[in-house]
Amino acid sequence: MKNTILTFLLFFITGTIFSQTPAKYWVQFKEKDTENYSVKTPERFLSLNAIEKRAKLGIPIAEEDIPVSRKHIATVLMLDSTAVLLTTSKWHNGATFYSENPDFITVMNHCDIVRYVEQTFTCKEPESFILENINYFNENTPKADIPDDLDYGYGTKQIQINNIHWLHRLGFKGEGVLLQVQDGGFRNSDSIRHFRQHFEDQRVRGVFNFVQPAKSTFRDGSHGTGVWSCIASYLPGVLVGSAPACSFYLVQTEDPRTENVIEEDNWVAGLEFADSLGIDILTSSLGYTTFDDSTYYRSYSSLNGQTSRASLAADIAVSKGMIVVNSAGNAGRDKWHYIGVPADANHVLSIGAVNTEGKRAPFSSYGPTFDGRVKPDGAAVGWNTMVATPNDKSFPGSGTSYAAPIFAGMVACLIQAFPDRTNFEIIDAVRKSGNQYATPDSALGYGITDFLKAYNLLLQPENKNLDISFNTFVIHNKDKNISFNIATNNNTKITITYGLRDVEKKKSKNLILKLCVNKITLPIPKLPKNRKYDFLDIKIDDGETEYHYVLGRE
Repeated sequence: MKNTILTFLLFFITGTIFSQTPAKYWVQFKEKDTENYSVKTPERFLSLNAIEKRAKLGIPIAEEDIPVSRKHIATVLMLDSTAVLLTTSKWHNGATFYSENPDFITVMNHCDIVRYVEQTFTCKEPESFILENINYFNENTPKADIPDDLDYGYGTKQIQINNIHWLHRLGFKGEGVLLQVQDGGFRNSDSIRHFRQHFEDQRVRGVFNFVQPAKSTFRDGSHGTGVWSCIASYLPGVLVGSAPACSFYLVQTEDPRTENVIEEDNWVAGLEFADSLGIDILTSSLGYTTFDDSTYYRSYSSLNGQTSRASLAADIAVSKGMIVVNSAGNAGRDKWHYIGVPADANHVLSIGAVNTEGKRAPFSSYGPTFDGRVKPDGAAVGWNTMVATPNDKSFPGSGTSYAAPIFAGMVACLIQAFPDRTNFEIIDAVRKSGNQYATPDSALGYGITDFLKAYNLLLQPENKNLDISFNTFVIHNKDKNISFNIATNNNTKITITYGLRDVEKKKSKNLILKLCVNKITLPIPKLPKNRKYDFLDIKIDDGETEYHYVLGRE
């Protein structure tokens, strides 16, 4: 399986190349290779995990999943002896090449198999392609030994504002979920204490660099180190992330040296790599609007989810069963003002930033998309967020770059809690759990997401006969009663049972609901001191429909 997975990278490593005019190019081909690959034999280009995931969700293997033709790649390499293959895109049927030939575009335009070619990066100096032994990969699926009630240390408030600590207390911390962090370098992540437990437990499943395949991403930019810590840091009493029990892939697609269109294609390559592995959720704290080459730029009219190759690929990934989380951007105070690419994609969860008091960060980028869709899709702490630094410290940092991974870890906990729910069902519950869902705006979209609410929404039967709404699922010490509303279209008999499910003595109340809205108020039962949550069950008189809610107890 390891060899199969590594072939997805398709790096042709040739040696050190010297040139006066090195550049990188995107080449799109006209046809797929249907002679050597078939949707009937997906094991040749997808991992077993990815195939099983598609089957579970009823997602067919399609021709767009077939890899780029190796014959086409070989043709390009034959036509240009200086060319080196960097990345491929099966969904866009293209590839990125490095070349020192100044006539590369002319040569490709005269090639019958090529549909389109463009230069995406001008190198300031030749790049080395001498491969070091830097890629890390293991196939273990270890069990995490992490308690349910955690001391988050400096990160307590950034965890609690989204109520994810209640899911942790219920036992959902991302166990068994595959999460890919896609960023710009993870300097010293393999040595600092925040991640030591993950390496010891072998929950780091793979590490790859799509920017400079000969360079270790653990020795490159530091942005990814802070981003990953928002999810994975496990230093009880100092800093604990939002999903410390996840299994991770760390992938570098961002080049810290520059900002060029090639990085969107790197991003797509990383995304497709995740798809081939059957990754459950991918988080990216990257966005693209302007580039070093001023001839390339994204206008607001292009933020429609249908222009950028990255945005198009993001929606394809979601259609394959993945959840994609992306930072909204930090342009809120700039002339640009808006979110970027690929945060504009239809089904990407683009995340804005607030502080621990719930105040919107002034730098957090605005929605909506050009075609009027609500963005951001949610919000988490990205203003003075506690993160790990490459020198083994915990320090506050700011940016939607940190809000997005915190959010992604929270979504991973939902995935663990509801393995049989589709990614679209989870995305829908997340959006509906924003504190501004009923009245979204351009500043924070659906607002700060309540993950205890999202959990309770997903816990209910799919075909609801009643509309049950809670103002909050968290009971405070001063509260003596819990109140909620039940709307019904006819008179209905119900039984409400509340108390701990594993305690025999529970309170029960029979009610007859009247047409329209019924306000229900129940006295709160006393809990044992060692329990911090309660259960409320509502049974309908038809004997079949039941609703189950978890109430957190401060």
